[in-house]
Amino acid sequence: MIQSIILYSGIILSFFNPSIKLSSGKRATLYGNGPPLLFSSGLFGTMPNFVYNKFLNNLKKDFTIITINGYSPIIKDDICDVTKSLCVNSIAYISHSSFNPEVLECNKINKAILLDPICIPQLSINGADQRYIPVNYPVLIIKANKLYDTEVPLPEWQDPIIDGNVTEIMYKNVGHPDILDDLWADLAKKYGFWDACDGETSEFKKWSFSNTNSINKIRNKYRLFVSKKSRDFIMY
Repeated sequence: MIQSIILYSGIILSFFNPSIKLSSGKRATLYGNGPPLLFSSGLFGTMPNFVYNKFLNNLKKDFTIITINGYSPIIKDDICDVTKSLCVNSIAYISHSSFNPEVLECNKINKAILLDPICIPQLSINGADQRYIPVNYPVLIIKANKLYDTEVPLPEWQDPIIDGNVTEIMYKNVGHPDILDDLWADLAKKYGFWDACDGETSEFKKWSFSNTNSINKIRNKYRLFVSKKSRDFIMY
């Protein structure tokens, strides 16, 4: 059932939006209007993009969102390929979750935003070490605190060290899946894949019903926050 939804949604989204063919043979789909912003979904860019629809709909008001189709991980060469195909000298980059660290080495990126960045560790004689990634352009990192401050936090060796002009923000009371659309965030929370947001608990005598304390409202506020921060960071 879920596989059918994923396949059908991907076909619909690709049909109604322009696409370009890259020299590698991959295809990229374009959404919205404005300066080009490449979006890399979770699992190295292989997660279906429609699970991020609400977030991407916010972004495409100010940017042309570029997503690379298919189930091949996004690599460094894809960035150069996209800029060449679009006839643009550089693009902005935004990713959620795990990504290929070599992507950030591309000189065609002018600014990067990393949401809960996760990297496969560097193996050494000492075991697993954090990836060290030097960058020569501004980077904004936004972290959902429930990925890091929880009973089972993200292992330190999966949290890359970004060296350069880096700004980091920790957003309270949200987890790793809360940037996703509610259906998919709920599934991740239900099956215990990741910790996710909860409504804030009030004392008995101070309690009153509030629509703004619902999980969906908290997630929506988070998506809007990330979208606005991303826009301001890239454009100014």
